[in-house]
Parts: sequence; structure tokens; C-alpha cells
Amino acid sequence: MSKLDIKSISFLDPATQSCPYEAYKTLRSECPVYQIPEVGFYMITKYDDARMVIKDTETYSNTYSHQQGYESEGVKRHSEIMNTEGFGKKPITLQRTDPPIHTKYRKLLNKAFTLSRVKEMGPYISDVVNDLIDGFIDKGECEFVSQYAVPIPCTIIADQLGVPREYLGKFKEWSDAMLIPASGMASVEEMENAARLEVESQHYFKSIFDKKRKSPTDDIISDLVNADFDGERKLTEDELQDLINQLLTGGNETTTSSIAHGMWLLLRHPDQMQKVINDHELIPNFVEETIRYETPVQGLFRTAMADSEIKGVKIPKGSTLLVRYAALNRDEEVFGNPETFDIERKDVGKHLAFGSGAHHCIGASLARAEMHAAFKYFFERIKNIELMRDLDEIPHHPSIFLHQLKELPIKFDRQ
Repeated sequence: MSKLDIKSISFLDPATQSCPYEAYKTLRSECPVYQIPEVGFYMITKYDDARMVIKDTETYSNTYSHQQGYESEGVKRHSEIMNTEGFGKKPITLQRTDPPIHTKYRKLLNKAFTLSRVKEMGPYISDVVNDLIDGFIDKGECEFVSQYAVPIPCTIIADQLGVPREYLGKFKEWSDAMLIPASGMASVEEMENAARLEVESQHYFKSIFDKKRKSPTDDIISDLVNADFDGERKLTEDELQDLINQLLTGGNETTTSSIAHGMWLLLRHPDQMQKVINDHELIPNFVEETIRYETPVQGLFRTAMADSEIKGVKIPKGSTLLVRYAALNRDEEVFGNPETFDIERKDVGKHLAFGSGAHHCIGASLARAEMHAAFKYFFERIKNIELMRDLDEIPHHPSIFLHQLKELPIKFDRQ
């Protein structure tokens, strides 16, 4: 893979966003702390630098604020609609806080995502996956993203939240809308539409909160609305809305991306697909290699709380840092032959796709279980998998933040 001229790199270019790896390789070598010209963010592309930033929350806080001077018309309109029609400015809860505050919010959710509870969910997850396969197996084809990769995590997070499956289409629509502001690529009209969809979700979930307060059931929302936060009070409406926002997006889009990319990578590497088909014991390592190689959340933000310096680059107080997980996961100093997709990779456990430290993804065990089941049962029931047609030249949705395949139409035979 050749290196690019740094001046030619633009992370606002959809083609670069779809395949950013040449750009990452160039930056790791020549400019590991790279200030994105269009927005001013400092992109961290080296593994060890990122680990330092993640660990030092006093200097680099998870509390995120827009880079000073970078607030587009779309961001302003989104905020106006949320303030006038919805529940206004979001409080800082799980993702955007540092310990010890972060720890208090996380405790409210820990029991829903423990490894033992996820293991108990195994038969239920297999039922969800096999029901979806039943829906298309006789047709000999499917659109893998919308018919499989999307509904697996969407169904499971809906069930865990305690909301009816009949709203699955809406949950996906709402989840997508919640993520649009972070894409950095939305038009004013798209931002307005996203705000109105998020407002719609807020009013829906408010009704669910009210219902679960009066008649709690065995689900996450019932636990949250009736919990004593820090032993002192109940969560506010704003806090509940923000937590549900994070659970809906975190429990949905990232797993969808990984399932879709897993199949996409196997189709592009038929020798690796044959290995998985021949030996299902390779599926766990294949899952880890997929999320290393095509990291679903390309990066997350930190805010500099003081003047600092990384790799000789001065970071002024108030600056926004973008810890670029997708770049770290191909760092040549950490991974052998990082540009090679290898489902038998021995060093894959070093990847940071689920974050690190206090902010290690709370749903990582559930995401892994969903991916394992998705491929195990698919390969048990289906064979001779092929692409039905070529994908778009730029196969991903434009986003500076996420890595989302637009579609993956496949054909196959049943076992």
C-alpha cells in the first residue's frame, strides 16, 4: 500500500472515509498527530499515543464540546429543534463523562451486560438469528445488511430495553437519526430531519418511562427509571433520554457494521471464508479480526483540559482530539502485517475497537455473542455464498465517525 501526499488527504471526502487506510498509514509514518484542516480536530493515529490519551482523563476528558468556531448551520438548526420541540440540551452521562461520575452511571447498566448474563442469552440469541434466516433462506438470496445485519442487534437491544418489536423499523430510523450529527457530512435539511426524528423518539420513550415506573418488568428501562442514582435520587428525564440514546445507537449500529463487514471481507477473501466454513472454532478469532480490520467506530472524541504536547505537536487547551481507533488497529508497531486480513491472526487481541480502560464498551460481550451466532448459524444453514452484483464504487455511507456499508446483496444455496 503506497503512501499519499499529506496535502491530498481529506477526511471530509466520502472516498477517503470509505477506504481511509492509505491515509492512516501515511499519517502514522509522517504526521501521527494530524490536525484536520477543515475542522481543526487533532487526529491521533498511533496506538501508544492513543493509550496515553485514553488513560489520562484529567488532561484529555471524555466530555466533548464542539471545536470553538466550528458550528455549522445544520448543527445550529438541529439544536434549535431539539430545544423547542424535544428535551433540549443533553446532559452528560455515560459516554461523555470521566470517572468517578462515569462509574456511577455505568453501575446502573452493568448487570444487563455481564458475561454470565450474555451466556444465559445464548439460546435466545440463536432463536433471533435463526428466525431471520428462516425469512429468506428459501429465496436463495438476501440483502445481507437490511435483512440480517440490521435486525439482529436491533431486535436484541429492543427486547433488552423492554419495548415492543413492532417498533423495530422506528428504532433503526431513530438510531440512524441520532448518529447523523456526528457524521460531519449532513446537509442542513438532513440535520433538521434528524432532529425531528430524535424528538419523535424522545416523546415515545417518555411514554415508556412513565409506563415502566408504574408497572416495571424485567428489562433495562424498568431498572433505569426505578433505580436510585448514587443512592440519592432517581434519574432525571434528560438523563434517561441520554442513556437510551447511547444504548440504542451503541447496541445497534456498531454491531450491524461488524456483521456486515464480516461477510463483506469473507467474500473478498474466499480462502478465509473456506477456513471459517471448514472450522467454526475459528469464528471467535474471525470476529476479532473483522472489528480490527474494519473498525466500526472509526474514532471517538476527547477534549484537552490543559495545554499539552503529543509527539512534538502542541495541543492548546480546549482543543478536540479524535482518537482514531481504525488507525490504531493497523499500527505496524503493534500488529504484524496489519494490512492483511487474517482470521488466524495471533495478535488480534490487542485491537482497541471496543475502547480501553473505564470506557471499554459496556456491550462488548453482547456484541461478540451476536456476531458469533450470526456467522455460526448462517454457515450451518447456507453455502455457496456470492455477491449478486458489484457494489457502488464508494460502498460506505459518508461519515467522519462511523463505517457503515450501504448494502450487501448476496445469493446462496441452502445446506
